[in-house]
Amino acid sequence: MKGISFRIGLCSLIAVIASANEVNHRTSYLRNLKKGGGGGSGGGNSLPDCTAGQLSKSCGAHKNQAVCGTCNLVCNGDYCVEPVVTSSPTASPTNAITEAPTASPITNAPTSTSSPTVCSTDSYCGNDVATTYGPLICDSSNIVYKRLMNFTYVHDGQEYEMINLYGPEDPSQAAALVIAAPHGGSLKPNFMVNRTEDDSNYCPNGCRILKDSYTREIATKIKDRVIANYCKAPYLIVNELHREKMDANRARDEATFNDPVGIEAWTKFHEFINYAQGLVQDQFGTITNDVGKVGSRGLFFDVHGYAGYDWHVDGGKFIQWGYRLSKDSLDTDPITGHCPIDEDLTDSSTRGSLTHARKLPNESLECLVRGPKSLGQRFNEQLPITSDSLCGAGLPSFDHRDPKAIAKDTTYCTNDSDDNCHYYSGGYDVEVHERMDWENILGNHMNAAQAEFPRCVRFATSTVHDEVANKISISLCSFMHDLFGPSANTC
Repeated sequence: MKGISFRIGLCSLIAVIASANEVNHRTSYLRNLKKGGGGGSGGGNSLPDCTAGQLSKSCGAHKNQAVCGTCNLVCNGDYCVEPVVTSSPTASPTNAITEAPTASPITNAPTSTSSPTVCSTDSYCGNDVATTYGPLICDSSNIVYKRLMNFTYVHDGQEYEMINLYGPEDPSQAAALVIAAPHGGSLKPNFMVNRTEDDSNYCPNGCRILKDSYTREIATKIKDRVIANYCKAPYLIVNELHREKMDANRARDEATFNDPVGIEAWTKFHEFINYAQGLVQDQFGTITNDVGKVGSRGLFFDVHGYAGYDWHVDGGKFIQWGYRLSKDSLDTDPITGHCPIDEDLTDSSTRGSLTHARKLPNESLECLVRGPKSLGQRFNEQLPITSDSLCGAGLPSFDHRDPKAIAKDTTYCTNDSDDNCHYYSGGYDVEVHERMDWENILGNHMNAAQAEFPRCVRFATSTVHDEVANKISISLCSFMHDLFGPSANTC
């Protein structure tokens, strides 16, 4: 029976190690699992991949974990637990390992009030180190930044400037960053159709017609800070039309109500984004990931705002980062959830807007979206920006990982009677412009992200806008610096 006693002791030790690693996300034995390792030898952090209370594949759980028997645990419903070892009337040889009898009583059975955590971002992304690529000492005065393209409509002899693309006159001075502001415009030409909230033909589930106040200004300041900090200029596409006239972040019919001028403006907005992405690809080239997908070295960043009155009477506090992953996709519940996010994705899956990045060497969707290197966490590390310490916190991020759970937590969702506040997971822009052939959603990839800025940021002072723009610029450039490497010189 000594063999059994030794195995049980080892599993208890592993449970202690795993618990400690939850605290220190820099080291984790589950990093080995991420890279395809199991409980065998071959790595400095390699340990048997089971602990008491862990879900077991042999128990019918949907998590792909080791069977209970790896550490001589036994199956108790949906969990692996340590058996009670009783003395056998017949002495076994010293080195013999005997199976626990089927009828042995079970200890450490989970209670009905809690479930063990099978996977956590701490462990899965434990070896990720986020590099802060801080502002450079450089002179940006030689960058000529100008309007490169525009769509202006003439009606009754009057010009209406509707869509603008800005960028560096010299493409060699560009950053590998394309910024879009689809909802910050104020222009309301009276010859265009008014979009309404309740048109059953174009939006049976309701249309949004309010502008995202100050997002145009914030997007412009982010562009300015990238130039000042890194002496490289991002491309910026601005929709000057009010959302009541054209919603650039929706499919064409809902976006325009088939108004001919609206259709032309909508088309130009997306063509300008695509044109800027082409300039980035020409300047910075492409990279092929581990599953053969070709992607541009660059990032598309879509700037939005939300009211968030369901979250709080004064509006939401989080910057909601969207990657076309729903609350259910980001659910970390050990039974119903997806942790890591990558677990349910095939190599060819296009779920999410970081399809290319998640298959670059040593990367994963789990860690890019809510690990230490995620955009949300990079901004978190630079908080606070106002006297409210929660204002601007990232959702999802390493600090706030599960939008579904947080949207039901009355600590954060304080003004919704159902305790189910809304999370914006990413819209039309990041879906179609993750691919270079945006009309057919085909071709080379460009990784994309959406940020929904809360009222506590958007309606703050110009000084706060400057600070937010500065810290967003550092977050975006640091993200690309780690993703593509320093030699790519993306910022």
